[in-house]
Amino acid sequence: MNEYKTIAPFYDWILYPFMRGIRRNVLEIVQYLKPGRIVDVCCGTGDQLRLLQQNGIKALGIDLSAAMLKVAAKGANPVMCFRQDATAMAFRDRSFNLAIVAFALHETEWEKARLILQEIHRILKPAGKLLVVDYALKQNSGSIARSVIHMVEFLAGQQHFKSFLRYNRKGGLMKLVDPDHFTCLQNRHRAFDSIAVRLFQKVK
Repeated sequence: MNEYKTIAPFYDWILYPFMRGIRRNVLEIVQYLKPGRIVDVCCGTGDQLRLLQQNGIKALGIDLSAAMLKVAAKGANPVMCFRQDATAMAFRDRSFNLAIVAFALHETEWEKARLILQEIHRILKPAGKLLVVDYALKQNSGSIARSVIHMVEFLAGQQHFKSFLRYNRKGGLMKLVDPDHFTCLQNRHRAFDSIAVRLFQKVK
């Protein structure tokens, strides 16, 4: 995960204007659900965790990027994050009530993204919830939003961009999620119908 070494210190500063509303949307959903144990999978700099913590919600995060986790540990409000591979998390089966994954599945290889979802299914308690934020580009998505997203993903690096294109070409999140593992409870679209906030429930 060395690709984040350079950008990690500036990551939140660059994305905050675009992510603020979505972060708060996630907060509102968590406040409504009132879950027990929460894990933010691929938590990055811990920005979402920090917002939850500021609102009295305890959660922990995992990420594979040491550079991102270094940022998460800094500042006046450091958050609890651990360096772990999302495809093989060091948690017991049925350990969490809610798992959050934001803008991580599109940037990894398709089969690896499937493994991440399988691992999340393993660590969630029965009827546990999965909250995913990721791109959902469609024909009716705003043209400006589509252009900005493509530019950001292109600048993120060649491999990253390839994964992003593959994610959209294969149908995105709803093609990744195993219907035998999760059922969709709620589907909201943001940013001119280019980003989806989807809430799932573990079915077995």
